[in-house]
Amino acid sequence: MKKVFFLVFSVITAQAQSISFEAKGLLFLNDGDFNPYSFGTGIVKKDKFASDKIGSFVFPLALDQEGNEQVLSNSALDAYKNIAIKSDHRICYVLESHNSFKKDASGQEFNLKSTPDGNFVSVVDITNLRNVKPGYRFQVAPNPKALALSKDNKYLAVAAEGYNQELQVFELDETGKPVRLIQRPVALGNGTISDVVWHPTEDFLVFLKKETREIGLVKVLRDGPTGNIIRLELVGNTVKMEGNLKTGEFTKDGKYFLVLDSRDEPGTNSLGQKGQVFVVRFALEDNGSHALISKAEVEENPSAMVIHPSGKFVLVTNQKKSFEYPVSKNTGKGSLSVLWLQPEGTLQNKINVPLEGVMPSGVVFDKNGNNLAVSFMQFLNFGKSTGGIQFFSFTGENSPKVEKQSSMINTSKGIHSLRVIEDY
Repeated sequence: MKKVFFLVFSVITAQAQSISFEAKGLLFLNDGDFNPYSFGTGIVKKDKFASDKIGSFVFPLALDQEGNEQVLSNSALDAYKNIAIKSDHRICYVLESHNSFKKDASGQEFNLKSTPDGNFVSVVDITNLRNVKPGYRFQVAPNPKALALSKDNKYLAVAAEGYNQELQVFELDETGKPVRLIQRPVALGNGTISDVVWHPTEDFLVFLKKETREIGLVKVLRDGPTGNIIRLELVGNTVKMEGNLKTGEFTKDGKYFLVLDSRDEPGTNSLGQKGQVFVVRFALEDNGSHALISKAEVEENPSAMVIHPSGKFVLVTNQKKSFEYPVSKNTGKGSLSVLWLQPEGTLQNKINVPLEGVMPSGVVFDKNGNNLAVSFMQFLNFGKSTGGIQFFSFTGENSPKVEKQSSMINTSKGIHSLRVIEDY
């Protein structure tokens, strides 16, 4: 019965055409505790039939293709970057920003902010995307928010809210297991860090401090003969920002750092201010002055950001008030903002594309940037509630265009984070 149930709700919807998306596969996370309307009601109700999962689909897709899901603790709450993939695509790391409710809590209601603390990173074998296999997990600081794996796969950085554990850098062995914890910079101070990002040179880490709304730069000092990290030091002054800093991303050349600001925390008291994307240029020399270059508005409650492979465009998913409950004219209506990043660092919002679905939460491009995928926690449909992944064609000329493809993937509700596996 389980196989039949999953086949019904996790196959490609039989519509007019096949899906265009040049990639090996997609990974997604599903939060079994989290109701998509929880941001609107402030209440989480434990579903006795639901479990947190990691799932995958393999391309090219077939109409009768079954997806693959395995039980794995994860959370859609306070999770800004919760999947990191090793460069050989053999394993991935999954963050547990909040833990799952116990099974005996089925049917009970909880305050949104009372979800159990997260404390672990899980390691998943993704060698075969048709059968991903969760393995071991290791403990990290309480309520981690984001993780970032260095390009050489030797270091995993974790951002969290644990006191004196807000920034952790784990040295990994050849199999990906942590073997050493590198001490955080002494001058870092306390306060939740919502994101941590490696500079493309891997000589620096950038962190986003949530409460103080600061962006800072950490220098990575290495041992000459071995190249191993020996310590971490702060560089220059932090950049004071406005709003609610969620996540950041470097351009491929490392010249600019883009920061997503949601202004408000989604919820019943959300003022509905438009979010923003900032462009920051870091001075990498000692005691240099970091600078805010430009910014552009997106729409309300932005949730995820991705840079086009060309580096010329930045796309942002906006949840707006798609989670509003009781259901209103706003429910199930989000958007996608397309921003143009010019060579001098100027950022301009070119278009906002309407999206149909509750809480668009992830966005990824395929290998060449001709197509993109967006995940939704739920759709406004009758009968069995489902989430899913929609696909769009992208044209990035002077007047960029986003066109919805006619086919999509249906999944169980609660899907949020989305990552692409490009290479075979």
